[in-house]
Amino acid sequence: MKKTLLIAGVLAMAGLGAAPAQAADEAAAKASCTAAEEARKMAAELKFEWTTTQPLIAKGMEAASKGEYAHAVKLCDEARMQGEAAVAQAKNQADAWRAAVVK
Repeated sequence: MKKTLLIAGVLAMAGLGAAPAQAADEAAAKASCTAAEEARKMAAELKFEWTTTQPLIAKGMEAASKGEYAHAVKLCDEARMQGEAAVAQAKNQADAWRAAVVK
C-alpha cells in the first residue's frame, strides 16, 4: 500500500512539474520564431532576404503548433541566424561591389 502511494505521489509530482516546463518551452519557441521573423524582415527591407529563411520560420511555427517546441526553437534559431547573416551580407556588399567593378 505504501509503495503504491509513493508511486502515485511521484507520478503526480512529475505531472505538476511538466506544465511549467511546457509553458517555458512554448514561450522559448514563440520568442525564437518572433526573433527570426524580425531578422527576416530586416533583411527583406534591405532587399537581401535569403530564400531559405521564410520556409524555416514556417516549419518552426508548424512544429510549435504541434507541441514540438525544441524542434521549433532549432528551426527558428537557424532562420534568425540566416536573417542576421543576410543583413550583414547586405551591409558588406553595400561598399564591396565597388572593388569588383572593372576600371
